[in-house]
Amino acid sequence: MFVKKLHHVAYRCKDAAATVAFYTTVLGLKYAHAVRGDYVPSTREHSPHLHIFFEMDDGSYVAFFEVPESPDMRLDPNTPSWVQHLALEVESAAALDEAAERLSRHGVAYIGPVDHGFVRSIYFFDPSGHRLELTHRTADAGALRKFEAEARPMLDAWVARRR
Repeated sequence: MFVKKLHHVAYRCKDAAATVAFYTTVLGLKYAHAVRGDYVPSTREHSPHLHIFFEMDDGSYVAFFEVPESPDMRLDPNTPSWVQHLALEVESAAALDEAAERLSRHGVAYIGPVDHGFVRSIYFFDPSGHRLELTHRTADAGALRKFEAEARPMLDAWVARRR
């Protein structure tokens, strides 16, 4: 496969300074890079923006754009709020518990932990309204092989059901 790993995922934020404060102070991510521009490099359209990046341990990034001259940010009203989310992995069950305590100390409401049978997760929102999930893997290698074997038949059954 020619795709090797995630470099970054980018979302829009309402306020870059509030986003930096949240992702560094509450989640402990490294604020690693910022790019300021008046024109979008890929389209050449005029759109003043600040593109900010937070680095994770594996070298991948979560990034955000503040685009103040664009219409106000809105989430898709036709998609349930629980669908669109960013799941970030923590290293252990203890780290997930510590994250929940950290969210509480910062006044961030969360749901969970929720045991999904293969991961254990907590859910909350960032200052821009993006739903986040912190998760810890609980499945062993045998379970992962079973999930992979079930994936195609499950998709095929879903497609047949929709017809």
